Amino acid sequence: MQIPFVDVPTGPGALDPFKDALGKTDVVLDAIFGFSFKPPVRPPFDGILSLLAELRDASSKINKTPIVSVDIPSGWDVETGPEGNDTVPSIWPNVLVSLTAPKLGAAKFEGRHFLGGRFVPRYVLGPPGRSIAENCTRRVLEEKYNLNLPEYPGSSGIVELPRAPRM
Repeated sequence: MQIPFVDVPTGPGALDPFKDALGKTDVVLDAIFGFSFKPPVRPPFDGILSLLAELRDASSKINKTPIVSVDIPSGWDVETGPEGNDTVPSIWPNVLVSLTAPKLGAAKFEGRHFLGGRFVPRYVLGPPGRSIAENCTRRVLEEKYNLNLPEYPGSSGIVELPRAPRM
């Protein structure tokens, strides 16, 4: 696929190769942290996130280079969103691909939002003592975790979510 990888060493000028690569790329895939991220952001990731935040044109609020984030934008708090981390500027991706279910912090996301994977089975066997029909017609996991998951079209493993209303 000829995807270049850039090593980011530490020290003065360490982010120069990454900054140069940003100027030559068509899209950035942000998968730096997972949903269990907790601040503070440590080097070299604080510098990387700052460079990604600089891609956003303040006047138009559009990234000069599109960013696609996986699960939750890196640096965002999974529950509160971009305000959850004040140690580095927030990145604002163009596209977010949530896995399993959208995270609470994604409510502040403004771009195209997809939900990937059918990781939560619709029907599972419930507690003993109920008939198979009762157990298999209940959305046990969705009820247990108060999820409101969309229907996936056909056999697709991804669905686009409606845009959140602006706050």
